Amino acid sequence: MPLIITHRRHRDLAVAVLTGEIDVATSAHLRENLAGLVASGARHLILDLRAVPLIDSGGLGVLVAIHDHLQAQHGSISLSSVSHRVRNVLRSTQLTRVFPIYATADVAVHAHQVTRAEEPDNGQEKPPPSSRENL
Repeated sequence: MPLIITHRRHRDLAVAVLTGEIDVATSAHLRENLAGLVASGARHLILDLRAVPLIDSGGLGVLVAIHDHLQAQHGSISLSSVSHRVRNVLRSTQLTRVFPIYATADVAVHAHQVTRAEEPDNGQEKPPPSSRENL
């Protein structure tokens, strides 16, 4: 089954909707598409996996590599609409600790916007350190 990737962008956030299996046969296609989004300025990715019935080690390797690349550039990658089967693979490989998983892409976008609004480098002053930091 071929992997189809469509996406929408807003500034440095891209939501990519993946349809098909993510396996050794399609992982290079996934890598090229996600790398292209990052090269074009997307620092934050949300991958909508609602139509992904299967992911194997090749696909997981691509996700981890993109995660590491984005994290080094203060970016992020989140997953949404993950099927039970794919979630079990992520859980068994402990990647649920690496990737935030949201119920839907819209929820992930909202969470991203809230997080960005709370970041001190968005033109707002940094809050004073709490007294608990000194404990």
